[in-house]
Amino acid sequence: MPRLDGRRPRVRRVTRVVRHVDPWSIFKVALVFNLVLYIVLLTAGVLLWNVAYATGTIDNLERFFESFGWSDFEFNGGEIFHSAWIAGLFAVVGLTGAAVLGATLFNLITDLVGGVRLTVLEEEVVERTASPMRRFVVRRPAGPATVDGTTQPASPSTQLPARRSAFDEPYPDRNGG
Repeated sequence: MPRLDGRRPRVRRVTRVVRHVDPWSIFKVALVFNLVLYIVLLTAGVLLWNVAYATGTIDNLERFFESFGWSDFEFNGGEIFHSAWIAGLFAVVGLTGAAVLGATLFNLITDLVGGVRLTVLEEEVVERTASPMRRFVVRRPAGPATVDGTTQPASPSTQLPARRSAFDEPYPDRNGG
């Protein structure tokens, strides 16, 4: 958070205890995370395969395996991709289930031991004031102009209230509140 003019942060140390993690929220976060990871890895795999194929690395690997005695060794990109996206879907389901299982185990263990203690720093922004006076802007009431160019004071019913700063305490309302 950027510092504002006339303000300084005040930091205090606070201890918090985590005793429960909602498995439903863990499920939603883990599912979205694993789906995004699946898409990224699948896309990266396709791009790396295309680069390796264009540079001849795939042909070199096929010849390397043929040198060990395999006859007519060949990588089939379509089959590899098909297997990878099916295995990736199983991985998404499995990792999401593992995250929910981990959250449930965390809840059971924290019931026994009382939770996990965390120490965090809370930053509080405090206004630095040079003087205790409040800032007000006084408006000159608008009234009818006189012959010499000055204005006459307006009647009390047409006067506007003075403008206040955002840091001033609110005025009490007219009903005494």
